[in-house]
Amino acid sequence: MKTTKLLFLLLIIIFSCKKEDKKTNESAELNTVVLDSITINLPSGFELEELYSPSDHEQGSWVALAQGPENKMFACDQYGKIYQFNAPAAGSTIKATDVKPLNLPIGEAHGLHWAFNSLYVAVNKRWQDDVPDDEEYGSGIYRLTDSDNDGELDKIDSLLKLDGAGEHGPHSFLTSPDGKELYFIAGNHVLVPDVVKAKTRLPSNWGEDNLFTPYLDARGHANDIKAPGGWIAKFNPEGTDWELISAGYRNPFDMAFNKDGELFAYDADMEWDIGMPWYRPTRICHVTSGSEFGWRTGSGKWPAYYPDALPAVHNLEQGSPTAVLAGDRLNFPSKYDEGILIMDWSFGTIYFIDLKPEGSTYTGSREEFLSGTPLPLTDMIAGADGNLYFATGGRRIDSHFYRLKYIGGDTEKAALTENTVGKEARELRRSIEKFHSEQSAEGIVLAWDNLNSDDRFIRYASRVALEHQPIADWQQRFFDEKNPTKIVEASIALAHQGNKNLQSKILEKLNQLNLETLTQKDQIDILRAYELLFIRMGEPNNASRIATGKKLNTYFPHANNTVNRELAQVLLFLKADGATEGLVNLLEKHAKEKTITEGVEMLSEEASMRSEQYGPLIRDVIAKMPPSESIYYGMLLSHAEVGWTKELREKYFKWFFDVMSSKGGMSFKAYIENVRQEAMAKVPSNDKEYFEEISGIYSPADDLADLPDPIGPGKAYTMPQARAAFSAHSNPYKGSIEDGVRAYKAALCITCHRMKGEGGATGPDLTQMHTKFSSYDLTFALVSPSEEISDQYSNTIFYTKDGKKVIGRLISEEGDSLSIMPNAYNPSYTLKLAKTDVDKQELSPVSPMPPGLINRLNEQELTDLFAYLLSGGDKNHKIYTGDK
Repeated sequence: MKTTKLLFLLLIIIFSCKKEDKKTNESAELNTVVLDSITINLPSGFELEELYSPSDHEQGSWVALAQGPENKMFACDQYGKIYQFNAPAAGSTIKATDVKPLNLPIGEAHGLHWAFNSLYVAVNKRWQDDVPDDEEYGSGIYRLTDSDNDGELDKIDSLLKLDGAGEHGPHSFLTSPDGKELYFIAGNHVLVPDVVKAKTRLPSNWGEDNLFTPYLDARGHANDIKAPGGWIAKFNPEGTDWELISAGYRNPFDMAFNKDGELFAYDADMEWDIGMPWYRPTRICHVTSGSEFGWRTGSGKWPAYYPDALPAVHNLEQGSPTAVLAGDRLNFPSKYDEGILIMDWSFGTIYFIDLKPEGSTYTGSREEFLSGTPLPLTDMIAGADGNLYFATGGRRIDSHFYRLKYIGGDTEKAALTENTVGKEARELRRSIEKFHSEQSAEGIVLAWDNLNSDDRFIRYASRVALEHQPIADWQQRFFDEKNPTKIVEASIALAHQGNKNLQSKILEKLNQLNLETLTQKDQIDILRAYELLFIRMGEPNNASRIATGKKLNTYFPHANNTVNRELAQVLLFLKADGATEGLVNLLEKHAKEKTITEGVEMLSEEASMRSEQYGPLIRDVIAKMPPSESIYYGMLLSHAEVGWTKELREKYFKWFFDVMSSKGGMSFKAYIENVRQEAMAKVPSNDKEYFEEISGIYSPADDLADLPDPIGPGKAYTMPQARAAFSAHSNPYKGSIEDGVRAYKAALCITCHRMKGEGGATGPDLTQMHTKFSSYDLTFALVSPSEEISDQYSNTIFYTKDGKKVIGRLISEEGDSLSIMPNAYNPSYTLKLAKTDVDKQELSPVSPMPPGLINRLNEQELTDLFAYLLSGGDKNHKIYTGDK
């Protein structure tokens, strides 16, 4: 768990990729500049200036920016004050004396936005239980104004209190295209307030909507977070008239309207899930009225093909999304008017996403616009001068403020015009979306007419419009309908909103459809309709169960993997004859073929060859990935209660042994062990010993026993001594990558951290750590791991009513019980704590990483460790090759 505040200090993730639906554009021609020892690649025709370094002047690490009136700008330290200053003239920089904090007791904002002669602030700060609300400014939305018109902001109005904070907390703002309202975006750790739920474009009876209980993250991340996940809402300038627009995100940090007035958000992935069948990469989402994007905790994420959610318009690889900015707001070449710029904190890259109309939505392709090492990008804004201003930093690491301007020629632009391509389809979708907030007979007719549209976004909008209308006003249309697509879509609406006594009649209607005569889209959608009927309305009566199972069994197994996945779920739920045997056969088939689940493929080797920096890492991760489609069936079979024979169980539990023998982090093994234990609970007691033996029993102690001991002797390293060991790798370094691997294991780093796909995952992935942290930050994190702890990796202190303290990672909440992992070295060991016994809880100020782990190493071992971390585990890195 060893590696540091840098380890707990960030969310560094493995860089591997999902194959794109649309081909990725080649990167634009880039030029390289070096500013303050940071190497930055920027597009040809652009000039970059470093204007200021707030961390050099004890003004924190800036994560939020805003363009104020005229030349004024605002910035906020992640853990400190809001500052104001003026953008300097061309060729000038900002003086420390010109950067002044607001004389107001508010800060720690992830979002700043100037609009309506006010500064809107999204504070991301936990409320203190022992301080009255009117005496602090915790997580929430605030409006700062100049009450006496003297040019200084002096008044704070609280607009909305929020329950939730941290890196998945309150984020950013945006002014609506008509200039009359504001939009706000929040991560999945922020509960939707009642005032926002009171008026919603999404029907508010959302649910987890998984046919089987999902497995929760083995390290406890977001295990107590339920639907609807991250969300987007709008409100008026006074902070009233809230309306929920969209939800189902993981952690979208920012958003932007394109020139057509359509909204786009950049959502985060769960990088610990790479290789699993439910993994979803970072992605660009077209935020339409009432949209749901299907994030659910653990293995419960909905696949992109579910009809009750919408897909991304563009998938990226791994990363940490931060800022989003519409290109048309900048004085850049006109090609940028067509899309958006997005920032990735983890890999220090700004991408340009080129958005092209396709029906009522868009497709996206991307190119690298600007990148650097290290360049942890936090926020960007369009300046009043049309230039791009951006900041780097976050988590108290070195922070810089830059200006990027285009100098390549004439930037005079014609007036922006809405795309004519797709305009008619967008207008139709918007006319349907009007009925997401009003009821009328006209809305029912319009929605029903478009319920079978070939345009998925129009079809989705039509179903949501129906769900907002009284069921009694359109129910009979469903029973009279002959069109298969309309039947399927309307049955989903009825599953969401209808009375449970309709279930058998809906099933009868669906069972009249022949699966093989349907389009592949309708085949998937009808299976999802069955699932939702069982999830929302409960198990069917016995006659309906037998009839539905018998009908669907005739199509199983199916030639299409996606259809097979959903058929398998429904048949297992219905306890259909032969379902368990069919699932075991598919488990073996996909294990043998090493099938990667459709929709989560990684980049091909040919594509990965395009990047010298990340290509080797991508190929290495791919080589060690388990067959995710096989894992899907392995997890599904853990719910099977009937249909087992000794032969089938032997095949199944031998599969666990093979999976446990594959390379992967300890957290992955603990995840699979949870599945194995669930399956073992269904084995008759007199057979358990036999199946335990053939499946293998995972124990974290086995992994620890295999780790090498330090050579030593070690010592209690001070910061100067650790810095000396750090710099020794460049003298030049005489060791090998094998020495680095040994030191990494001896210091126990591998037990909690991944490097190039191997290791534990109770702490951040360290493969790209060297691209984010300076040598000082890295060394300091190793010496003082508790100085800065990311809330994603921190422990919680539970104070019990009998005066005791329980410290550990909160894994899950079920009823009145809390499941806690007290030992990061043993993620499979948990303890239970009754909620009623807890007096209060708070994040621990002490890192889960024990201090002094590097003290076990001698100086050469410590140098070997630093070299290994700086190389990202790459044997071809210049540290090992001696290249300059």
